[in-house]
Amino acid sequence: MTARKFGSPGLYIQGPGELNHVKEHLASMGDSFLVIASPRRVKDLGAQLAESFGEGYKIVFAQFGGESSRKEIARLTQQAEKEACGCIIGMGGGKVIDTAKAVANQLGTPCVIIPTIAASDAATTRCACIYNEDGSEDGEDSFDKNPDIVLVDSQIIANAPVRFLLAGMGDAMAKIVCATTCYEGYRNNELGGQATELGYAIAKLSYELLLEHGQAAKYACEQHVVTKDLEKIIETNILLAGIGCEVNGGTTDHGFYTGFCELKNRKEVLLHGEYVTFSTLATLVLQGAPKAQMDEMYSFCAAVGLPVCLADVKLDYMDEADFETVAKCVVDLPPTKNHPFHVTVEEAIAAMKTADQIGKLYKEGKKLF
Repeated sequence: MTARKFGSPGLYIQGPGELNHVKEHLASMGDSFLVIASPRRVKDLGAQLAESFGEGYKIVFAQFGGESSRKEIARLTQQAEKEACGCIIGMGGGKVIDTAKAVANQLGTPCVIIPTIAASDAATTRCACIYNEDGSEDGEDSFDKNPDIVLVDSQIIANAPVRFLLAGMGDAMAKIVCATTCYEGYRNNELGGQATELGYAIAKLSYELLLEHGQAAKYACEQHVVTKDLEKIIETNILLAGIGCEVNGGTTDHGFYTGFCELKNRKEVLLHGEYVTFSTLATLVLQGAPKAQMDEMYSFCAAVGLPVCLADVKLDYMDEADFETVAKCVVDLPPTKNHPFHVTVEEAIAAMKTADQIGKLYKEGKKLF
């Protein structure tokens, strides 16, 4: 019998103003830190972070180049070695976070993540999406452990554009779809073991919280205020979705998104969670999901403003060659094999086209009967 496996970050902290308590939370990580962040994040939050540490700490800011590529990881690893930093901090969005995790893994140092948006589950996972310089996916690297500490200042999340929060909600929504398939089919998770009951319960809780608090959280974020609804959704997007991602396993919930990344003629590159939302809806069609589940997910996405059709992800121009490119990528991905049926190129194309038409229905205020 395959062992059950569960993983999570060492410590998770969330609350408004927590960036002002960095020294209290990170003192155990050492006294020298390389902080990987975009130039904008360094400008907006760098001084606050340094002041929060106070005297006696070496804080080196390393500006992120924009892509979580192997070249960027190598550059920042060299900088951390040169500065003799004993801990890596990633402060920013998903690509900054993934880069920081990869650098820390290369050096064997502790890793601290300070997400500034709640657009994905990258902050808590032990893997990193690696991209080529042109934006196409290079693969996914897995590490021996999750980040040591994840520190979330919920006021910073509330101050960010609401689009990021919505993208995170779309990414979190995917977890219940893939988790149910893998749990019921006894498929291995990202850790190479079976899902625990706790792991599957986390995926179900994520979905319940989205339906119950997602819309109210959106309104709070639009006003840049922190409410209990927003706190619940921040935790859902970052912590619960991150754990749920790794301990349950995947299917095509991210597969169509990966295929979209292969398109060389994308007119606009959207957020990870926006693509994943449509990818999840296409997966429902691929599975022949019950009408009630289809209606619930499409209705939720339409209500909060998540993508429900190809036009919403700026891909309504796709021709047959594009559909085939995406579909071939989908069927070749290892998680696709977790479906209890063989997925063909033709079925993947059909799922995308049908999901798009259903989405147009909900955009018009109609629904499946």
